[in-house]
Parts: sequence; C-alpha cells; structure tokens
Amino acid sequence: MAVEKVVGGISTVQVDFVDGHFAPNRTWLFNNKDEETIEGIIHEDFGMPFWTELNYELDLMVKDPMKYMDTFIALGPSKIIFHLEGLDTAKTVEFFETLPEIIKSVISFSIAIGINTDPALIEPYIPYIESVQCMGIDNVGYQGQKFDDKVFSQVKKVHALYPEKNIAVDGGVSLENAQQLVEAGATELVIGSALFQNTDPRGTIEAFKKVCNQANTQLAS
Repeated sequence: MAVEKVVGGISTVQVDFVDGHFAPNRTWLFNNKDEETIEGIIHEDFGMPFWTELNYELDLMVKDPMKYMDTFIALGPSKIIFHLEGLDTAKTVEFFETLPEIIKSVISFSIAIGINTDPALIEPYIPYIESVQCMGIDNVGYQGQKFDDKVFSQVKKVHALYPEKNIAVDGGVSLENAQQLVEAGATELVIGSALFQNTDPRGTIEAFKKVCNQANTQLAS
C-alpha cells in the first residue's frame, strides 16, 4: 500500500478520483473495483487507511461532481477539491450555500484550475473556498506527467487576484522546481511521482520539508 510509505512523515494524503469523462482513465469509485471497501468506509465499518494518523484530501477530476457529493463527504475527508472545468457554476454555488454548518466545520474546499485556465473564472467560488490548486501539468488525471513551467506564472496570477487564499500546486512537483514554486506564491505542494517512485521516500520527504519550512509551506502527497 503506497500510503504506508508516508505515514509518520507527512500529515496529509491527496487521493485522486477520475471518472473517465473529465479525463480518459478511471479510478476507484468509477472503475467498478473495491466496491466493498468503499461501502465499508461509507457505513463506518472501517476508515480510510491509517485514518487516525492521516488527513485525506479528495481531488475530484469529475464531470458534475455534485452527483456524488454524499459519497465523497461520507469518506471523511479534511478537504475536497473541485476542478473548475468540470463544474456547473449555479449548481456548485447552490451546493455551497445549502451545505450544513456541521460539514463546513470539518471539511474545507478548494478549486483546482488547469494550466491554461483563466484564474479570474474562480471568482464566483471565492467566498466558499479555502484554497486554489494550480495544476503543474497539462494532461491531468495521470501520474508521471511532464512539469509545465507555465504554472509559475499561473501561481503568480492567482496570488495577485486572491492574496488571502492558500495556493497549492499539484502535478510534476519535484525538488528541482519546489523552491521556485514557493517563491512564486505556492503555500502547499502536492508530491506524487517524486515521492512514490523514489527509492528513498523518507529522505525525499525531509528534503521537501526543508524547502517548505523556509517559507511556511505545507506538504501533501
């Protein structure tokens, strides 16, 4: 289990959900696998792996994620991330405005944007979200994609428009670009391939922490 590699090293794990429509591939919940596991978590028979030691963020690369929100909320995340390109604005704003206070108190929300998406389009969601996630790759939904330098300017644009919001970067984050992302304004770094395809994940976590600690930036995998 990949999560075992980071327990004790970081506090937050980001789980991707891909529906086969927003991006071509499908992950659990949409690939007809692990249905018993999902049902067990939803019915509180057991929790997400190492749920007492880790917080889970759910990254929803899903067209019309509102169809599945009861399920996603039941998984017990600390954060849910919507991708702007998959949202119906009116439906999403209605979701936020009618969300029970008890859920707002335990789950934060974020909007992710593609590398070529205009950050100004996030404006309708700003009152309801805690952070903005900038994608560092062009082809979302797959690990191991090449990092795109355009994300540096994207982060700067988001920071200029919404200086009060945390800014995460997900996709292609590595030790080679982490410092520049932090300098551009990123306050959270999501690392995938750089960690899980590394022979020394613990050492890699510590190396990223050194970069992040210098600028009070958070780390997730």
